[in-house]
Amino acid sequence: MAGPEVKKPAAPAKKERGEYRRQLLAPILVLAVFILVRVSGLIDSKLTRESEHAAVILLEILIFMLPSAAYLAYTRNTSGLRIRLFGIGHLLLILSAVLMTESGSVLLNCLTGGYEELSRNYDLWGIFISKSGTGAADTVYIILAYALLPAICEEFVFRAVLCREYERRSIAAALFLPALFFAMLHFDIRRFPAFFLAGTVFAITMYASRSVLAAVAVHFFCNLISLFSKPYMKSLWDLGGEKFFFFLITAVFLLFGFVFFAEAARLYRRYAAGGFSDSYREMIPPPPSPSEAEGGKANYPLQLAARHPAIAATLSALLSPTALLCYIFFAAVVLLSTGV
Repeated sequence: MAGPEVKKPAAPAKKERGEYRRQLLAPILVLAVFILVRVSGLIDSKLTRESEHAAVILLEILIFMLPSAAYLAYTRNTSGLRIRLFGIGHLLLILSAVLMTESGSVLLNCLTGGYEELSRNYDLWGIFISKSGTGAADTVYIILAYALLPAICEEFVFRAVLCREYERRSIAAALFLPALFFAMLHFDIRRFPAFFLAGTVFAITMYASRSVLAAVAVHFFCNLISLFSKPYMKSLWDLGGEKFFFFLITAVFLLFGFVFFAEAARLYRRYAAGGFSDSYREMIPPPPSPSEAEGGKANYPLQLAARHPAIAATLSALLSPTALLCYIFFAAVVLLSTGV
């Protein structure tokens, strides 16, 4: 006598399969950017003072925009990038994000690097080091090459593209994964926490304002402050001492952190009152395991997915095979650079 027929679940919808495909493809874009960043380091030693800024500008476009254009062309999806102007009502969000991010970065970097951190020149990805300008034109080039263009290029990749790709897994994945990759981009373990904080704030700014250009503005002003504020921060430490310095920076960080999150909450309440909706709230759950597909007993990952879909979706994105390749590349570069 034949046993009861086990009903197999329906095949995943085409849209759902597309979301899992994005989860595997997105880290390939990140890996391409990582590789191009490290290759550009070979060019840095050959640059002269006269060609430095123009070369850095050209390399930034090639490193970020070329892989992004290829990725968008391959996936045939240019929607949902949030490339729109932000409004006057977002200015307090942007201002508080800048002051929170910059004070938090100074605090974290000085906690790990001490007083010497304030003597370091500003750099891009630990490769291209900013040098003091000798005139107005040189200063403009420095701002363009080390503040504005990095903000545009990096935010397009890590917020506009990557947040869009991960937000259908879960909003936690959209906040955590791009911020993680953004911190890894700089290949600096000591400053990793500061870059991760910055990436998280940039993403929240984009979502709260519904504009990646707001994140670009925050990123740009943070870069600008970092470029020119080190001598003033050093003087503050010298005049007030270490304890006063950390007290003041911590106070600024907490104050503007409170303002930032309060303003983000206010904007979301306004969106809710206006009936605005976000497509990323419709999360795509992780794919079923073979045991579930075959009608077998549910295992722990399946129980986790059922009880905590956001956590399961985030872990699924975090541990995808292509994401693991990014972690391996990052670890190899860091170990080689430290001589371990």
